Amino acid sequence: MTHLPAIDGIARAAARRRRLTPDESEEFRSIVRLRLIEDNYSIIREFRGSSSFRTFLTVVIARQCLDYRASSWGRWRVSSKAKRLGDTAVALERLMGRDGLPFDRAAVTIRETQPAVTNERLQELANQLPSRMKRVRVGEELLEDCSADTPSPDACLTKREGRRVVGALAGALTTLDPIDRRIMKLRFTEGLSVVGIARREGLEQASLYRRVERILRRLRREIEGRGVNSGDVRTHLLSCQ
Repeated sequence: MTHLPAIDGIARAAARRRRLTPDESEEFRSIVRLRLIEDNYSIIREFRGSSSFRTFLTVVIARQCLDYRASSWGRWRVSSKAKRLGDTAVALERLMGRDGLPFDRAAVTIRETQPAVTNERLQELANQLPSRMKRVRVGEELLEDCSADTPSPDACLTKREGRRVVGALAGALTTLDPIDRRIMKLRFTEGLSVVGIARREGLEQASLYRRVERILRRLRREIEGRGVNSGDVRTHLLSCQ
């Protein structure tokens, strides 16, 4: 793809604006490349020439970055207090609470679009916003010895439903070859990203994304073939969190 350097540059800039970690940024760039070539470049074919191609790519990749961060970090919602205080408070909370900017940088960003607002007013709004627990990111090595203080998933399931769901999932996993089972274990039991799995196993990232998707589709068919809706597995596991 002749536009690959531009795509990588735009994806890197989007990841930087959204404060992704280096590993997340690398994973996101791989996802962008994959999404743009899917279905015979279906996204690229939507370009109609109403803007420059680079502008089109910037908008597309920015939206993909928001989706990626939401899937990785979870959705961020404005507090009811900020909504009552008005649009400026909402913007301030978003910059400080969601994007993790210190007050000084957030204030500068807001004054770029609202030059009339004073620093004192912004500080007043910041003091009224509810405090939120800050997201702390640590390396995987620090999490190895951490145990959850919540019940195990099996403890949350009723005996009857638990046996049915877990049995279907276990049976589906046995249909995979050893390498695919290892990939699933690394991805969902050990919690490695696709980038991390590719590094550990010496696999090519783009092809690994496609392989993971194929494995998940196969598991879904196998689970549903055993009389269990694949969504039930996710529902029961989420109910135990």
